[in-house]
Amino acid sequence: MRLNHNGAVANPLFDRTTHSPDRVLLAVVCGLTVFGLVMVYSASFVEGTVLYANPFYYLLRQATGAIIGLVAMLVVQRIDYRVWQRYSIHLMAGTLLLLVSVLILPASMTEVNGSRSWIRFGEGWLGIFSVQPSEFAKLAMIIYFAHWLSRRSHRLGNVTYGLAPFAVILGFICGLVMLQPDLGTTIVMVLIGGAIFFAAGANLWHVGGAALLAITAFWGLIITFRSSRWEAFLDPWSRASTEGYQIIHSLYAFGSGGVLGQGIGMSRQKYLWLPQPHTDTIYAIIGEELGLWGTIAVLLVFVIIAARGYRIAARAPTPFAALVAVGITSWLVFQAFINIAVTTGLIPFTGLTLPFLSYGSSSLISCLIAIGILLNISRHVDRSSSVTSTAKYRQRTEHATAYPLGWRDWRARLSGARSRRSPR
Repeated sequence: MRLNHNGAVANPLFDRTTHSPDRVLLAVVCGLTVFGLVMVYSASFVEGTVLYANPFYYLLRQATGAIIGLVAMLVVQRIDYRVWQRYSIHLMAGTLLLLVSVLILPASMTEVNGSRSWIRFGEGWLGIFSVQPSEFAKLAMIIYFAHWLSRRSHRLGNVTYGLAPFAVILGFICGLVMLQPDLGTTIVMVLIGGAIFFAAGANLWHVGGAALLAITAFWGLIITFRSSRWEAFLDPWSRASTEGYQIIHSLYAFGSGGVLGQGIGMSRQKYLWLPQPHTDTIYAIIGEELGLWGTIAVLLVFVIIAARGYRIAARAPTPFAALVAVGITSWLVFQAFINIAVTTGLIPFTGLTLPFLSYGSSSLISCLIAIGILLNISRHVDRSSSVTSTAKYRQRTEHATAYPLGWRDWRARLSGARSRRSPR
């Protein structure tokens, strides 16, 4: 395969490496997607029957998204990851155009539940065809920042040339999402950006200062624009008929599920008690039908995804690949844990899907495409054992084409890899 001086593929072709992708990650994601279809049907057939006289209404749409997403994942995992580096600017430009479009197109095409987050074509609540640009914006942002940060490693320690431009770009993207408004997605984007910036070798003081500033800004947003949700979080029963209604019935679902659950399909809260049981609060339905053990199993699956994803990042062959792997893994894991924390009442309520499980074709397809890229990176990882000592690391980086990261010096090793070109 011919590569140019930037490590990008000269002629974008399917990856011909003989390595197989991470089979554990592939199996876990496929299993989670199938389980998600089962739970979407279980959580939505009541609402589908009431609103559309079709108990399979949501399942059919989710199944379509799953088929498209799985096919896309299998195709993408065969495309060399360096192709995305070559087109990172194009992807970011197209994403920004879509994010602006949802703000200027007629509300009839973009608005759902008071948020202008969709581009829809056709009649009906979700239209014949619809897409949520912010879901794909996460992946485009990861690819763009991975490329951008891997090319300016020597400037990351400088506020003027490192932190400041990064913060401006991230702030602009998040600002477009907040205008929809979509606080949950904005929080996830900030966390993704922070994880990539940290992994790229940024100054810890800069990361800490930016994190403090972001927390302060979000606190101000919550107090100013979402004060009722904050009050409902502190005491949901004081607003039982308004902002606290959803979290109360979510907790009812967990409580009635007990340890072993009521059984698949036996949830009571989905009978028009718990709002959006097949989307934002599907974890509560899992808890009610499968009990404590079911919720723990879902948590463990995302722990496995985190372990496999960061392992791929730790053994990635290039800085760009490592940062993309960190970004994708952080996205899926952070979003999952935020959704779970919201559903269980640990943090204030904000609308956010549970990856691979919640209803939503845009979310499912974008997550599966991201896994496809991660699987392709896993085809290039170093298959040898991790190197932990400094002496072995120095010897390895002199001769090896991969840059494994250890738990103690992973940031330093990323920094060491940044100054090297990809193998020709």
